[in-house]
Amino acid sequence: MARRKPDRKFKPEEDVVGTFQAYSEYNKILRTWFVAFGVGGPAIFLVNEKLTEALVKAGQLRLVVILFLAGATAQIVGAFLNKIANWYMYQSMVSEDTDGIFHTASEWFVDQFWPDMLLDLGTIAAFGYAAWLLLTVFAKA
Repeated sequence: MARRKPDRKFKPEEDVVGTFQAYSEYNKILRTWFVAFGVGGPAIFLVNEKLTEALVKAGQLRLVVILFLAGATAQIVGAFLNKIANWYMYQSMVSEDTDGIFHTASEWFVDQFWPDMLLDLGTIAAFGYAAWLLLTVFAKA
């Protein structure tokens, strides 16, 4: 038997805008870390010949590069989908033409949290595994 969710009503004293602003700020911080790590990770073995040689010798260079590219690609896909969905949401506010499938799909997408979480977890997993490989190979070098 499914449980019924209680109706959630915001109280006048709740700061809905402030809560969303906090979410938005943490989202920006996380994206900044992803970008920094996505650029900094490969830069480590591009400038460190000893590490690059160790990765080649261990047969891990290709996998590490693929993992960093996969994490960066997940973030690019997420940003692209959010950009498109938010554009259509903006258009629905300034235009009366909101009956198309793209408007409907965008409205659904903007209301979802799981796609962003799935892409973020994928990025964390890819970057984490790449970092683990870098550390283990570097420790042996």
